[in-house]
Formats: sequence, C-alpha cells, structure tokens
Amino acid sequence: MSTYLHDGIVFDLNVPHLDVTGVEWRWIGVRTETGEPLMQAMPDSSTPIPLPDVYAMHGPLIPAPRPTTAAMYRRVLEAS
Repeated sequence: MSTYLHDGIVFDLNVPHLDVTGVEWRWIGVRTETGEPLMQAMPDSSTPIPLPDVYAMHGPLIPAPRPTTAAMYRRVLEAS
C-alpha cells in the first residue's frame, strides 16, 4: 500500500479520491522531486498536479466509495 502524509492526514494512494465538486483524482504512480505524489483528474487527463496543491485548491479530498464485495456481504449476514 502506498500512502502519503499531508496536514496530518494519511492518504491511501491506491484508491481514487473525490474533491468537493465530485471530481475524481488518481495518483499516476509518480512523485515529484520532493516526494509529493502527482495526481490527475479523471477522466479529464489534465496535467498532473502534486497532491498538496490538489488538496489546497480542491480539498478536502475523500476516498471514493468502493464497491461492496461478496465477502463483505457474507460477513454481515453471518454476524446477524
């Protein structure tokens, strides 16, 4: 798992993040010279922007919802 700490928040770079307007941002697997992850708006394919800049201009960022897996359903049903 790739993570990045910014302003006391740990970002899981393996999942897409949504900004306040609902735009999805994804890490492109590259970091700047100073170690900041480069993010790209999807499906816009705009110029990559460092995560701290995305956070400052479009934040806060939240992890995008993930689909519910069969294993998750099974755990809930077995716990009932």
